Amino acid sequence: MENQLGSGAININDIRQAVVSREFEKHRGDKALLLIFQFPFLIIGEILDVVSDYLLIKAEVTNVTELDDEEFRVHIDDIEVFYIEKKGKPRIPDIRNGRHA
Repeated sequence: MENQLGSGAININDIRQAVVSREFEKHRGDKALLLIFQFPFLIIGEILDVVSDYLLIKAEVTNVTELDDEEFRVHIDDIEVFYIEKKGKPRIPDIRNGRHA
């Protein structure tokens, strides 16, 4: 986060990347829902690891059935929206069966 712009201002993108990466690191093994910029693409699965600025996630469900159960390496900057299941917070529903897991 020490990376600064020429004007002396802190680079907000570096801060965002550090904060988002840290949140995923704290929740390794937990379930997450990601919306990714490119398609738009949906992944629901287990957070495996964070390596540099990439999230490794084992998909349970995607919006492309053929990619269910695959592992993905997602650049943190490509994640538009995410939700991580946490104790005491709403669970991610089972979208294939239309009921909560």
